[in-house]
This record gives sequence, C-alpha cells and structure tokens, in this order.
Amino acid sequence: MIVISTTIAKYVLGGYFMVSKVVAYIAIAVIITAIVVGVAVYYLVPRPAPPAAPPPAKPPAKPAPPAKELIIYHWWTAGGEREAIDAVFKIFKEKIPGVKISENPIAGGAGAVMKPVIWQLLAAGTPPDTFQVHAGGELKEYVDAGYLEPVDDVWSELGLEKVIPGTLQAMCKFGGHYYAVPINVHRSNVLWYNPTVFKKLGIIEKFGDPRTWDLETLLKVCKYIKENAPKVLGKTVYPIAVATRHKWPLTHLFEVLLALHGGPEIYVKFWTGKFKYKDPKDPVWKAVRDVLRAIGIMAKEGYFNPDHPELTWDQAAAKVMKGECAMYIHGDWVAGYYMAVKAKYGEEWSAAPFPKKIFVCLSDCFNLPKKAPHRDIAIEWLRVVGSKEAQEKFNVIKGSIPARVDVKPKYPDPYRPETAEDWVKSTLVPSAVHGGLSKEAFVTAMHDILTYMISSIEMGTDVDKAVDYAVTQIAVAIERTGLVDFWKGYTIDYFITKR
Repeated sequence: MIVISTTIAKYVLGGYFMVSKVVAYIAIAVIITAIVVGVAVYYLVPRPAPPAAPPPAKPPAKPAPPAKELIIYHWWTAGGEREAIDAVFKIFKEKIPGVKISENPIAGGAGAVMKPVIWQLLAAGTPPDTFQVHAGGELKEYVDAGYLEPVDDVWSELGLEKVIPGTLQAMCKFGGHYYAVPINVHRSNVLWYNPTVFKKLGIIEKFGDPRTWDLETLLKVCKYIKENAPKVLGKTVYPIAVATRHKWPLTHLFEVLLALHGGPEIYVKFWTGKFKYKDPKDPVWKAVRDVLRAIGIMAKEGYFNPDHPELTWDQAAAKVMKGECAMYIHGDWVAGYYMAVKAKYGEEWSAAPFPKKIFVCLSDCFNLPKKAPHRDIAIEWLRVVGSKEAQEKFNVIKGSIPARVDVKPKYPDPYRPETAEDWVKSTLVPSAVHGGLSKEAFVTAMHDILTYMISSIEMGTDVDKAVDYAVTQIAVAIERTGLVDFWKGYTIDYFITKR
C-alpha cells in the first residue's frame, strides 16, 4: 500500500512540474512576441506629425476712436429756453453728421439744481463733454478748482475778441486765458407788467414811465394797485409777482432793487465784499437796509402773491400775463416764455428796463472740462456755440440777445431791440445772482437769508427787526464764505463799464 502511494505521488508531482514548465515557456514567448511587434510598429507604422508651432502674437489692437457723442448738461427746460437749445442742437447735428447728443437737462432756473450735480461729476473724475455755466464768478470757481481747459483757440479761430464787448470778455477770461464761449446776453433788470391792468388803473399816467421810477415810487405804485384794483377791476390784483420755490427769484428781486437804489458802485461793492462790512455805518449797508426794508414792506402789506412758496419763475411770469399780478421784476428770459406760450404783447405783457441807465448783464456759456470723454466733439460744439448762425437762432427764441455785437437778428417783439441798443450804450455791471459777480456760496446764503426774512414777516415779525436780523446774517455770510478774498486783486472798476 505504501509502495503504491509513493509511485502515484511521483507521477503526480512530475506531471505538475511538467505543466509549469510549459506555461512558463508560453508566457516568455508571448512577451518576446509583444516586444518584437512593438518595435516593428514603432519603426514601420507612420506616425502623426508633431503639432505646428503657434502663430506669432499679433500686436495689441489700437483703441477704437471715441464715438461721435456729445455729453452735455444744461438747465433749459421751460418754455422758450427749451426750444432755443433745440435749435442749436439741430445746427450742431447738421455740422457733425451722425453725432449722438446725450443730453442731460436738469430743471431749476439759474442752474440751482444742476450745479451740485456738476461739482459731483467733476470731483469724481467723470466730467461731461461740456456744461452750461454763467460767465463771471461762477465760471471762475471751476477755473480755480482746476477743472477746465482754456479755450483760447476757439476764441481766436472765431475772432470773438473783435465782436464781444470787453465786460463780457473779462467775465470769461482768468489768468490770461479764456475758459468758456458765451452764447447770449441777458438783462436781469427788467420790469414786466400787464398793460391792460396798467392802462385801466392809469399807472403810467399817474406815476410816469417805469424806466424812470426809483425805489420809493415803486412802493407807491404797489400801494396804489392794491387799494384801487378791487374798485376799478372788480378783483384783487397783487402788485408784485414773486416765486420762492427755488428761492433765487427773490434774491433776483433784491439784486435789481439794489442796482436801482444804490447805483453801480454800491451794487458791485456789496456783491464782491469790497466795503467795510464790519462797520454798520458804511454807505453800502444803508443802501442794503433800504432795499431789505422795501422788500419787507412788500411782504407785510400783501403786495406779493401769497402762493409764492409754491411757484417757479415761469409760473410767476404767468400770473402777470393772466392779470393776477400787475408786475414782475425779473430777467429778459421772461420774453422767451411769453412768446413760447403765445402771450399777446401790448395786451398781456410789456416790459421796461429797470432802470434803463444800468444794464445788469449775465451770459450763458459752455466750456471744456479736463478729461472730457469726447474732447474733439466738445470743441466742435464750442465752435457752433460761438457762431453767428447759432447765436442768431438761439437768441431770437430764448428772449436774450447775442453775445456777438455783429449779429443783429430781426426780433419778433419790440422789447429786444431796446435791449440790444442798451447793451452798447448803458452802464454795464454783471449779475450776481446769475454767476457774473459774486461767489456762489455767498449767493446761496442770500437765498436763505431773504427767504427766511419774508417768511418771518408774513408770519408777523416786525419789518425792522427782520431787517436787522437779515443784515447780521449777511455780515456773517460775507465772513464765512470768504467773499472778500474771492476777488482779491480786482478793483470795482474791473466789473463796471461806465457809459
């Protein structure tokens, strides 16, 4: 049994080792075959070409030229002024085909609402291509802040020094350079009145031509209208229209009355701070007190329309046209408004320089901010603004007269020819309320002081006490706003063209 088992074991083990050798030989054969085949494939089968080298890098593309676009800010939105700027836009588009005008009109007369927006844009380094600005002190503030480029080349190209009076040149020129191109001239000292009311009450027959009135006569006329309108016309007619929603029309009234009562020298001294404002006996303070008291009497006696806190300048003008108010002391853009609403001259409105011997002027201009996004287009705009064609079409509609004395439009109303004649014959002083003479911060303070004064009087405050308080606040404002230093180095003669 043992012998048989041993024999079987040898047989089995011998078979195992035999099979293992066969498997090993097969594995080796497979490996050798794979190597041979791999080598053959590597050398005999075509291989793909290596990828081509990348093309050389192209030079960076040149930046696209600025689009034909004009980004412009202005405040002309009321009747007459809106149509006037549209006429200039039309001329500009004809000169620069395909130009896109990105217009940003901001309502609020005299730029009261727009100006803070412009200062924010300039401070942020995102200026428009151009914006409306008043020549004079208002323009100077942007120049002093370093936000504007000179536009001497435009003045030279258009020959503007030959056709624009010296006073207006001075209002556009600082440090030997021009910084804006004027499109018009307005007269701020105009008395607008309803001819029908005046005729029925016999105002001119009784008190004479308004061109010759003084401050005392104006108060007498107001009293007469208030007392006699209900008896003669059968209704209440408020003697003086005013609008205080945006405050500045009240300061405008003060400005005109100060020129009327104080004359050019006192007017300029007050608005530039060139007087002894710490001395209550200074002659300038006497004139200022007289005017403040006159306005206070108007408020106390009910000479103003009671809804004035709700009204804008054009709504106040409408009250004269409708016969609800007899008079309105305001600028000659009122003529543009009356023409836009087709009011009848000689029936619904008429006008008189107030006073005739003084021309309180202001001028709307456009400029060139530094870093303007479309500088070349902005310069083209300035060329159009200063052109004879644009100045004629704009001013006929607007109610103003051209800044250029060589442009003589045919006006549709009899008022403007007299204004154009006075522009070259009357004594000229810049308007403070409309940026020509004073510092903006001081003018803004005057808005608040005057509005508070008449509001307090209408609520029962004594006129003299209200005037005393206003004078105190004005003196503080002169000091606080740095008004005296603003025109340091300038004399009052710089601002006055005496004729």
